[in-house]
Amino acid sequence: MNTESLGSLLEHAIDLEEIDVNTYRSKSQYLPPGARAVFGGQVVGQALAASSKTVPKNYQIHSLHSYFLLGGIDSVPIVYNVERIRDGRSYVTRRVIAKQKGRRIFTCTCSYQTQENSLLVHQYLMPVVPEPESLISLDKLYKQWLSNPEISSEYRRFLERKLELPFRVDVRRFEAMHPFDVWSPSKQEPIQRMWMRAEGEISKDLAVHQSIAAYCSDYFLLFTALMPHGINPFTNPRLAMIASLDHAMWFHEPFRADEWLLYELESPRSVGGRGLAYGRIFTKDGRLVVSFAQEGLIRMSKNDTTPATIEEVQAATYKPRL
Repeated sequence: MNTESLGSLLEHAIDLEEIDVNTYRSKSQYLPPGARAVFGGQVVGQALAASSKTVPKNYQIHSLHSYFLLGGIDSVPIVYNVERIRDGRSYVTRRVIAKQKGRRIFTCTCSYQTQENSLLVHQYLMPVVPEPESLISLDKLYKQWLSNPEISSEYRRFLERKLELPFRVDVRRFEAMHPFDVWSPSKQEPIQRMWMRAEGEISKDLAVHQSIAAYCSDYFLLFTALMPHGINPFTNPRLAMIASLDHAMWFHEPFRADEWLLYELESPRSVGGRGLAYGRIFTKDGRLVVSFAQEGLIRMSKNDTTPATIEEVQAATYKPRL
């Protein structure tokens, strides 16, 4: 991937080339440090971008439901074929199939709606959190960790690659343990909250901001399911595999991805080698603009098939936030 030609704007992570009617090809495929497959958030974001290119501008995405079938390869472009399922007066439906080397790796269905006013309006209350300007950025946090002479060469390279991410997102975390903090992998309540903002000024096209939010919605989401267990890829026992199985999103109101957005993540359940996580995105003025959910595969390096005791289940049970 030639990131120099693309620049650092997150908008370029979802750039597509139109190669035929209803058919698009990715310009980049991002392989996260330590990952076996292309970043799932980028695949979701690109699929949504492809779908939105076939829909009139007076329709906006309101829901997306997707499945990851195979891991994507970072050295091969992904081809997205969009099927026009239905064009109605109020709703439009599209199906997207993503392929590499002729094999299906991802599929999603997107539903769009024209603007509609309603007297029935409610939302979850945005949690009270520190202002993003008062929090340290992840880049600065990673640099602090790199200054520790006791870190292993494997972990050092991991952090260095984190700082080399081709598409920049400013992330400011608080309250919870960072999923990759090897010094304090304590067991915690499965809730994470963080501010995110795409660096640079993004296009005014709302569909671009929605695709970027889809990209960012995969950040840390499934790792929330690991928090009650105090594990990450560097702990002992080690996390052997974590991969998205499905991903769903609901878009409630317009927003800008290059302004501060609060991501609130929680995991209600982990069982059967799978973890489930939910997410909500709030604007800085408190509007709930996106809800999302994901279930993923989670496997440890040592395959322990012993069923959990009732005491162990109760010890890892938490009350919902609301």
